Amino acid sequence: MPTSLLSRCQAILASFILALALFSGQASALERWQTDAYIQQSFIKIALEREYKESKHPKLIRWEKPIKVYFKSDMGDATLQHDLLDVQIKHLAYITGQPIDFTTNPKEAGIFIIFTAYKTLEDKVRRYIGNPDKIRKAINEAVCLGNFRLNKRSEITRAVIIIPVDYAREKARLLDCVVEEITQTLGLPNDSNDVFPSVFNDVSVDTYLSPLDYILLKALYSKHLTPGMTVPQTKAAFPKVLKDLHASGDIENAVQRVQIKSLRRYVGD
Repeated sequence: MPTSLLSRCQAILASFILALALFSGQASALERWQTDAYIQQSFIKIALEREYKESKHPKLIRWEKPIKVYFKSDMGDATLQHDLLDVQIKHLAYITGQPIDFTTNPKEAGIFIIFTAYKTLEDKVRRYIGNPDKIRKAINEAVCLGNFRLNKRSEITRAVIIIPVDYAREKARLLDCVVEEITQTLGLPNDSNDVFPSVFNDVSVDTYLSPLDYILLKALYSKHLTPGMTVPQTKAAFPKVLKDLHASGDIENAVQRVQIKSLRRYVGD
C-alpha cells in the first residue's frame, strides 16, 4: 500500500476511534435516572399515584398560591426543629420557585407542621386532620404523617405534617421526616421502590433530596403542567417539560444544583 494512502487510512481510523470514545464518554456520563424515559416514569409514579389511597382517575396536584407554614412543637428542641424546617422550606422554594415562608398566625397557614410525642399522635391527628380511623393504616405504618386537602381544581390548599419526635428518633428518621414529608405535601405524595435514587424510595438510604428528586420538583412546577392534569395529559405535556429541563441544564447538573441551599449542606453531611 502506498505510504500516502496508508497515512490517510490511519488518520481516518484514528478519527473514528476518537469519535467513538467521545460518544461512549457522553453516553456513560448520563446516569439511568437522568434519561428522559426514566424521569417521566418516575414522575408519573410519584406525582400521580397514591401511597395509601388508590384513585381510578389520578390527577396532578400542586400549590398555586404562596405557602405559609405554621410551626408548633411540644417535644424536643423547638429552636433546632425550626431551624431545620427553615432551611428545608427555603431549599424547596429555591427549587420550585414557589414562595414558602413561616407565619405565626395559624389562620394564615397553608401547612401546619407539628412536632409532638408519639403518645399524643392520635390527639394531634384528631385536632389537625380529623378522625384517626380514616387514616389508620398510615398511623400504624408510617414514622411520621403527612396529609393534604385539595379544592375542585386539584390545587393543594392545606397540608398537615405531624412528626412524633421520640418515635422518629428511635427509628433514626427525624431528618428524613423533615425532608420527605414537606416535599410530599408540595405535590409529590407517593412512595415507590421503583424510583431511585430518591427520598420517596422506602428501601433507599437517602435522607436528603436526591438529584432525581430535584428534577421531579422542577418538573412538578413547570409552566407546561397544571393541577388537574390526568396521566395521559401529563404524558403528552412532558416532552416540553423535559426540553426546558435540558435547556436549563437542570438534568445534566442536578447532582450539583440539588446541594444549593440544601439541608445536607447546612448540617455538614
